[in-house]
Amino acid sequence: MIAKQIVRSILLVVVLGSLAIWANREYQKSHASAAPAAAKTLPIVAGDQVIMTYFISGTLCKSCQKIEALTKETAKKDFAEALAGGKLVFRVIDTGEPGYQHFIKDYQLTSKTVILSHRKDGKETEWKDMAKVWELLDDAPGFHAYLGEQIRNYLGT
Repeated sequence: MIAKQIVRSILLVVVLGSLAIWANREYQKSHASAAPAAAKTLPIVAGDQVIMTYFISGTLCKSCQKIEALTKETAKKDFAEALAGGKLVFRVIDTGEPGYQHFIKDYQLTSKTVILSHRKDGKETEWKDMAKVWELLDDAPGFHAYLGEQIRNYLGT
């Protein structure tokens, strides 16, 4: 009788251990592929290109959502042709996601912000933190002009 209970207990531990190992592997697989493709693969174009990245971490407040909307609007309204041709790329990256923490160091990020990266023939040549977007949050024309001036500068237009 005692031998049966010991065998049952050992089998139960083996089954539960196997389930825990399987669950951990599935969790690791799902998080390894959770990164958005836009951050992994950027289109390479000849000549000048601007990567406009809104770096976030965690949830977005109303102001953060407004910055994202205004940034996207600048790309779509003022640079539709460059956006369609891959000369301008807009993306949002959550630095809290696995695999994206290196951007914190790369761009010296201290908060949510828009970074404009100038690329020439697929290689980054310079970048600028567009931190003034926070000051222009309630001035849509000023916001568009601020981002637009630097994008045009990088694109040489």
